[in-house]
Formats: sequence, C-alpha cells, structure tokens
Amino acid sequence: MQTQSNPQGAMKIKREGSGGSSGSRSEPAANKWQYQGTHMGYTTELDPILFDVSPSEQMIYQKSDRRNAFLIHQTSTTRYKESQRSLFQSIAQIVGSQGPALIQHFRAINRSLPIIEDTFFQVHESPRRHTLDPALLCAIYVVAAASGAHELENARWQNIDLLRLEEMAFALFDTSIVNPTLPTIQAGLLLMQRSDIDTKYLNTQLVGAAFEIGLHLDCSAWKISAFERGLRKRLAWALYMEDQWCSLVHGRPAMISKVHWAVDELEDEDFEATDRSQDAATAADSKLGRDCFCQMVALTEILSSILETLYTQKAMQEFDEAGENGTRLVLSKAKPIQVTLKEWFTRLPKDLKMDNGQAPATIGHLHLAYFATEITLHRCIIRSLSSTPTDIYLTHVCRSAAKARLISAMEFVNRLRPIHLTSFWYFPSRVNFALIATFGSLLLATAPCQEEADFYRARLSEYRWALSVSAKSAGFLSFALESLESSTDLLKAMPSKPKLDDLDVRQIPPPPPPPLTRLIPPPEDELEDDETMEDGTIDESIDASTDVQSMPMSVPPAGGHFADGFMSPSSSAWSAPASYGPYIGPFAGLGAPNWFDQEHHGSPEAERMGLWAG
Repeated sequence: MQTQSNPQGAMKIKREGSGGSSGSRSEPAANKWQYQGTHMGYTTELDPILFDVSPSEQMIYQKSDRRNAFLIHQTSTTRYKESQRSLFQSIAQIVGSQGPALIQHFRAINRSLPIIEDTFFQVHESPRRHTLDPALLCAIYVVAAASGAHELENARWQNIDLLRLEEMAFALFDTSIVNPTLPTIQAGLLLMQRSDIDTKYLNTQLVGAAFEIGLHLDCSAWKISAFERGLRKRLAWALYMEDQWCSLVHGRPAMISKVHWAVDELEDEDFEATDRSQDAATAADSKLGRDCFCQMVALTEILSSILETLYTQKAMQEFDEAGENGTRLVLSKAKPIQVTLKEWFTRLPKDLKMDNGQAPATIGHLHLAYFATEITLHRCIIRSLSSTPTDIYLTHVCRSAAKARLISAMEFVNRLRPIHLTSFWYFPSRVNFALIATFGSLLLATAPCQEEADFYRARLSEYRWALSVSAKSAGFLSFALESLESSTDLLKAMPSKPKLDDLDVRQIPPPPPPPLTRLIPPPEDELEDDETMEDGTIDESIDASTDVQSMPMSVPPAGGHFADGFMSPSSSAWSAPASYGPYIGPFAGLGAPNWFDQEHHGSPEAERMGLWAG
C-alpha cells in the first residue's frame, strides 16, 4: 500500500487497484496492510455509492468492493507520542537480554493461537525491527513472559518486571486504538489472554476497533493478497471467539451478532504454509495448532447458539411464562444444540482427543471449553427444574444427565498432568475451571435429599483438592479455588434436606415401562462408538431429552387412579409398586467404586469421609 502526505496532513491512498492480486501469496512489508481506514457503514451520512462518482484525484477513501468503502484517516500527528525507536528502547530496557528467548517461546504459543504472521518474526530478527508495531511487540513479550514464568527451565524470566511491561503494553494499546490497524487487533487479542484482567472492557474496545477496519466483512472478493486475506479471517474468528467467551464468563450479551457477521469459514489456505526448514515435530505441532484453532471456532459457534437460544432475556421470559411446561420448553430448544455438540465431539480428529491422559499438551483448553459448553447447556435445564413444578421422572432424567456431565468434567481435570497445565490455556479457561465447581454447587443446592447433597459435597471436596494440587503448576487455577470457596460459603446457610428414608414414597418414581422395542437389548457390537464419551460414560443428555419429550404421558381416569391402583406421575401423590422397592435413581450406587482413581487422586478429605470402596 503506497501512501503520501499533503501539506495539510491528509493521507492519500491508492484505490483498490494498488493491492496484490487475489491469488498472490506475496507477503507485504511489516504494517503495510490494505483497508485500515474507517469502514463507512450503510446508514451513515456518507453513502458508499457517492464515492463512485468522486474525483479520483481526491483519494480520501478506498473501495474494497462495490458495497464497502473505507474513509482514510486524515491526521498530521504520528501514531505514538514518542518515536518508534524510542519506544523500542523503553521496551528493551524492561525485557533486557531475554527478548529473543521470549519471541522464541511465543512462537510455540502462536501455533495454538495463530494470529501473528511469520513475517513479524522475520522482521524482528532483521535490522528493520524498529518498523514493527510497538504495541504488538510489547503484548507478545507480556504473553510469553507470563507463560514462561511457570516453567522451571525458564525461571530466569521471573526477573522481568511483568507488571511494568504489562502497564506499558496497555498504554501503547490505548494509544493505537484511536486509529486501529491490524496490529492493534493482534495486540488486543494477546492482552486478552492475561488471566488477571477484566476482559469485558477490553473486549468492547476490540470489537469496536474491528468494526472500524471491517474485520466483520467478507473479504473474499477484495483485491488483497491471499496472505492478508488469511490473516484477516484468522483475526476475525479469533475476535469472534473472544467475544462469545467473554459473554459466557461475564454473563453479558455478546457484542457480535451472527446477523452482522459475514466472515467465511476458515480453510487450510487461510493459514500460512509450513516452513520447509522446520523439523518434523515443529511442523506437526503447527498442524495440530491449526486444527485445534478451527475446532475451537466450531465449538464457539455452538456456545453462541446456546447463549442466544437459552440465555437471552426474551428466552428466559418465555420459559417463565410456560409455567409447569417450562422445563419441556427448555428441552425442546436444547435438544438440537445437544445433538450438534455431540456431533462436534465425535468428529474430533484423533490427534485432538484425550485418551487415557496420553494427549498433546496444547489441547487441554479445547476439552475444557467443551465441558464448559455442556455445563452451560445443563445449567439452564437444572434451573428450570427448581423454578417450576415438574414431573418427577423428568426431574430424575435431567439430573442424571447433569450428574454424568459433572463427573466427566471433574475426571477430565484429574487427568491433567503438569505438561498440560504449563501449556497455553485460552483466556476463559480460569473461569471454565470455576464453572465446573459452580455446576456442582448448583446440583448440591437443588438436591432433593440429603444423600444426594452429600454426594455432591464429597465430589466438590475432591475437586477442591485436585485444583489445589494443579494450582502449583498453573497459578491461574487459584481463581477456580476462590470461586469454589465463595460457593461453599453461600451453601453453609442451606437448610438440611430430608433423608431418603424420610421422603414420602409417593415422591419416588418407579422407572417407566420401556417401549417394546427396548425390551430386548441390542447386541454389544451394535452400540455406536460415538455414543461413548472419552471417559467411558454414555452421554445421557441426548437420549434423556428425547425420551422425556417422546414418552407418552398417561392420563388417569376420573379420580386420578388407574385400574391397577397407580396414579399419574404428574399427580400430586402416587404410589410406587411394591415390587420395585425404593427407587433412588442415580444414587443407587453410592457404595460402588469411586469415580476417581484413588492411587493418584485420593484426598485426605475423601478418605476421612469413607468414600472409597476398595
């Protein structure tokens, strides 16, 4: 992109013809990107069509395609208050001689979050390093230093004044966001990875800056190089993920709506080609990182569907207005999403699965995000059970499915090893770890009997112990521990629940008679492999919602009694057949072997409570 300044300071930029051909993969010089002015919206005081009749010599705008135009920033001031050389010297004073080592470490992180182009690292190693964007360089140092400080072999990085470096990074970002560019978005996305900042305000700034430079637009027909097009798409989807996960962890509406999102899905050509000089291990890690990034994008789209379907103010109002049918309405809306989530999991590439703990070190955040997404789906269902009068069997099925998901999530955390914990973790991970405890506390608070409450209390004690051990390798887990302690304090005032033996037998449902097609179990070889989760359990959430919604509800004759002496499960009182005995549902196996591996994960609290059974 060629630029020149006139005496008044207005920047004149060539029209779209100055860009590279759409099929070119030539890499532009550092910071030389197209379309970095202000995107002109379709309802502003300047209609984009007016630019088509504007004299070409004015050069105050740039057309990316027939629909979109960018108004070029007109300023006579420099981008930063200080010269870039001066800023680079200030940054170098903080990182000292560790700059190259930090860059090398960040390149490994960049394979999991591929938002920095290879040319940046090439320029950094050349005499032209002062042409790089200072805000981006400082953000890279911050992320690398904060990550490397957890690794014993890089303990020397702990001598870097990380607080001072972070303050400078945010100061540079605040300056650059006035006239945002692609490096501004890159720097902001990296700063979002810091686990100890309030990301919702930074996310708001980033989304606004992204709209300013048109990252939400379809750039497939723009006259830009394939290299820049791929970078734009990766940054756009990285920002989309940041926004949706910010919505989850902060409980706020997302800033980005899919109706205003025109970015194409990521393809292999949107990622930079593997450097032939890389060794086989590095090349494999690069491919793994690309696959993980794309799968995280797909999972985030499912999360977005959950938030838009179950957690909007309009949706929650509909659930409330449905009264005693609220849970069934929630299930009807959740069912398609649950199916999609199951398909996402079963289609994961083999390299991205976590089998028996033998998994790549860099994919922990992906599986944690999966469990957080499932928990978000089930939280809405469990809340609906507690807020509306619901059929007892329906309650049992929903709570059983929720219990299975909680145990699976806890077992996943138990399988993590130091090699996983010291790797890159996506920014919402610290809250996602906490959401597992939150879900357990929710199930404890809504438990119908004391035995069930004790079960979840024991599981939370186990989880607290696992987090305290893992926090020695991953300091960001301290947030999950603090969150668990807060939930525990709130539960201290919870009234005692009735014992199972004290419950009215009429409140304990018998299992419903199975359909004739289910009386004969299928052969074991007909059980689909994809119905078994990575922890060996069956995902009941899909079948639960299907069975509950499709199960015919018996209508009792006059007086509420059936011919055989039973009453409808939806009636206020009914008797279970004596042949069934007390039906205690998912807690019938409390004496069975514990969910966790005692050899590796047994805690003193669990042993003292006598929860181990051989």
